Amino acid sequence: MARNIWIGSLFLLLITALAGQQLTEQLRVVHSDKLFLTKVNDEQVMELSGKVHFWYGTTEFKSDRALIFDLQKIARLDGNVRVNNDSLSLQADSLSYYRIPDELNAGGKVYITETRKNGGFSWFRSEYAIYNKLEDNLTVWQDVSAFDREENASASCGYAHWDRRAGYAYMVENPKLRTAREDTLYVTADKLEFYNAERKIVATFNVVAQTQDYSTTSDFLLYFLNEENAVFTGQPHFSSDLATAGAREFYLFFKDRKLTHAELVDSCRVEFAEERGALKNNWVKASFITLDFAAGAITGFHAETAVDYFYAQEQTEERDYLVNHASGEALDARFDAGNNLEIMIMRSGIKGIYRFHNNS
Repeated sequence: MARNIWIGSLFLLLITALAGQQLTEQLRVVHSDKLFLTKVNDEQVMELSGKVHFWYGTTEFKSDRALIFDLQKIARLDGNVRVNNDSLSLQADSLSYYRIPDELNAGGKVYITETRKNGGFSWFRSEYAIYNKLEDNLTVWQDVSAFDREENASASCGYAHWDRRAGYAYMVENPKLRTAREDTLYVTADKLEFYNAERKIVATFNVVAQTQDYSTTSDFLLYFLNEENAVFTGQPHFSSDLATAGAREFYLFFKDRKLTHAELVDSCRVEFAEERGALKNNWVKASFITLDFAAGAITGFHAETAVDYFYAQEQTEERDYLVNHASGEALDARFDAGNNLEIMIMRSGIKGIYRFHNNS
């Protein structure tokens, strides 16, 4: 009984003191097992411990312990820290809240979640984080990982910054992105950027985009999630079990995150094999090449302007030996489900050499 009276008296003393400082609207203590109020010079310091729960401004705080400095307008919390602010929630081992400029500095097993009105949900994990409420931006670093349920995408890096107001985020220090729906796509680069309004991903320098069927490298990647297409520039290179390709620019088109079509622009070269695991001895060069894909395999291609190609078909029981090297202005080729050449047609200004096996 005496303990309850003692704590109640301290709360009364606290409220009276803060009222004189016009802080009653800024700070509201909901609960604390223990509360001490001291004064150091002109600074009033409130110490809370045991199931601490209070509001500072519009932000809710919970922790095991807290120190609140009146004049400095600083709250320092440690032990099972929980912070709720609008759609964001934060957990950490320790945290400092600076009322001016309205900033949260968290450290140790930081976990931040965002719950959006449309039902979307995302989270960040890191060792350190700074959230500036005034600017509505979040910075996290060291062992950063993230997940977005709506995109079914996860990421990791060493440092990330998220401007929620602008709908923009970037990741550096070995950033990696993984998306998983119909197919799993991995993207790594020196820098990854995200634009929420356009639902666009930008990857810069040492870019690698990889799935179970292919890998593409370049200096620059622009990936539009809504339109399901991607642009690779800066000497892009494409590689799969069946083909490799290079050009000045790549345009890739997807359906449910699976590659269906590719367009190669300027200085194009495609090397392809007759079957998976075989040498890619066949090739075509042109100023413009389009490739069609199904189930990770090339089903056909179209090449135009300054076309030059070589195709060699080994002899089997079902087909004859064939070597074809020609040039012209346009070339079309189609392959069957087994990746065997069904038809190859060259048009306009044809020059070439054709060799066939003579069975007679």
